[in-house]
Amino acid sequence: MELCDVVDKFGERTGRVVARGTELAINEYYLVVHVWIRDENENYLIQQRALHLASAPGVWATTVGYVLADEESISSAIREVREELGIQLSPTHLKLFDRHTLESRCEDVWLAEVPRESIGTPVLGLEVANYKWVHKVDLKQLVDQGGFFQYSYIENILE
Repeated sequence: MELCDVVDKFGERTGRVVARGTELAINEYYLVVHVWIRDENENYLIQQRALHLASAPGVWATTVGYVLADEESISSAIREVREELGIQLSPTHLKLFDRHTLESRCEDVWLAEVPRESIGTPVLGLEVANYKWVHKVDLKQLVDQGGFFQYSYIENILE
């Protein structure tokens, strides 16, 4: 069971800790990270969600995960990328691209700009079936065809 801090719409901890999946009150949120990895040629590293997952099995997506209790957003972003893709990022690779609220989630969208050679070949975790590098033109086509997760902010990534 994963424990998560409950945060307000600004991502600030409320002092309440709950098991992931607990129904939250109005104006309470889980903090969630999205991590986009982009190489020096503006290609994005995307991953296909494993078929056994309850949410969006087989769909292409970016790395996403819940921030655990007492964990900072940036630390969670680094942990999720390591767990899902076997890639070790450092805080210097990451910059906060966006923060917004959606339903019961306060979402931090991180962008990691790293030379492809510096991260090596991904080693897939249990939640990932496959990976590939795509240029944003190809990513837009994948989004338009419905083959990529429909993030509320995806147009900002594709600009």
